[in-house]
Amino acid sequence: MSYSPGSLYAFSLVSSLCVLFGVNFLFRKGNLVVAKVLAIQFLLLGYLVVAAFFLLPENIIQTPYFFRTLAPLFYALPPLNFLFMWYLFHPMAKFKRIHLLFFIPLIIQLIENTPFYLSSKQTKIEEIKWMLAQGDYFAFSERFMWFDPIYHVYAKFAMYLIFYLAMVYYYIRFRRAKENQILFQKGIFHFWIIGVLLFRISTLYYIWHTFIFTDNGKTSFLPVDYLLIAEFVFHLFYLAVNPKLLDVKILAEQLKGAEPQPKTEQELIRSEKEDERLLALADKIEAYFKTTEVFLNSQLSAELLGSLTGHPHRMIGQAIKLKHNISFRDFLNNYRIAYIEEQMAKPDFLAKSSIEAIAEASGFGSRQSFYTAFRKAKGCTPKEYFNSKIG
Repeated sequence: MSYSPGSLYAFSLVSSLCVLFGVNFLFRKGNLVVAKVLAIQFLLLGYLVVAAFFLLPENIIQTPYFFRTLAPLFYALPPLNFLFMWYLFHPMAKFKRIHLLFFIPLIIQLIENTPFYLSSKQTKIEEIKWMLAQGDYFAFSERFMWFDPIYHVYAKFAMYLIFYLAMVYYYIRFRRAKENQILFQKGIFHFWIIGVLLFRISTLYYIWHTFIFTDNGKTSFLPVDYLLIAEFVFHLFYLAVNPKLLDVKILAEQLKGAEPQPKTEQELIRSEKEDERLLALADKIEAYFKTTEVFLNSQLSAELLGSLTGHPHRMIGQAIKLKHNISFRDFLNNYRIAYIEEQMAKPDFLAKSSIEAIAEASGFGSRQSFYTAFRKAKGCTPKEYFNSKIG
């Protein structure tokens, strides 16, 4: 055997780790379909790594049974990548049989290669020696092939491109949905998906540059393996940081499409009591505004009001939202605008006051904030509103 023990040990170690984690994800209870898809990718990578080593020119004669077993598997990677993201975004979905259609190209090339797989060891060695003499792993063999291998390369590149664009589309659509924002609050989920997309575009570029733009990929599969190994390490890092990231109970309840669990009677009672406390707090805030006119302070915020009244500022915002269905800022500005309307009842109020002076006196910090709040509340600018009252 011509291969070094050190290299064989390194490739075998990586392959064993891929298989170990793949089996773990595949058979662990409670995992989502997406975990099963990821498991299949790990198992596939485990085979690709060790097969690529034995397919090196210095090793291939001694291990002819690996020859032409890698090429069909690269038809499986694009749909697996896509299905990983699709089932990640649809955690409660069961596996859809229609997705098996994505693997028809894989099956076609496996059938095409079957006569070679069934041939004798000596026949395989003769075919390999012929290929090595051509200096091209993609040399066309009329004896065992239906299509020129370069056509398979073009087809795989097209599949990578199509499925990559589909992944980007689903990611953007998923990212924009408000109900999914909880998964992006800490950034972990977001960066995981972005990382996967970056690996996909790197693989896409490598295939284009190495096999289509140039002929540098005729005799080695190792660079592709290195990319896949790097992605494997990337997945392991994220799953080590978040071991329950693919757990059905953690992920599925938070994603779009997950059905909310009905509240128990005790939870409903607790929720009603909490709402009563918040509504009572909203009444206290309104009374405080009317008696102190604290809203005229341009520096007033929920935090400052909380320190003045002794209530947590977050509860203040929740109380206003519950009772009036508006933010604390809008609630505050509405009081300021109502104050201006009261002052307009005074003789010559508008004639003696500029818009800037009115804004400052009513608690607005700037002319711009005054105009923005006024237009939101009244549907017109302060000047238009004042002119209509004078007229």
